Amino acid sequence: MDALWPKLLVVAIFLVVHGLASWRKWYFTRPEIDTITHFFGGLAVSAFIKDWITAIALIVGWEVLEAVLVRKNRANFREKPLNKLRDVLFGLLGYFIGVDIL
Repeated sequence: MDALWPKLLVVAIFLVVHGLASWRKWYFTRPEIDTITHFFGGLAVSAFIKDWITAIALIVGWEVLEAVLVRKNRANFREKPLNKLRDVLFGLLGYFIGVDIL
């Protein structure tokens, strides 16, 4: 049971940072927060998914889902391709750092 606490802590940190960033609209005013949340998202994935193929599919799949969720005349999820690539890279970085630690 002790090994579960660090995993839950990482997920809680991710959820708090993402929730605060969404509530305060930092994704629009502070673009660097997106990198931080993708890194923590990768860590959160690493806490429970050890199969790297599944993890990569989830991290890349999230970016594909964001592209699908783009609506006309709305800024939500609308990002440049370079930003999408950075999101994937930081998600993978978080995953590969956390996979052996958590």
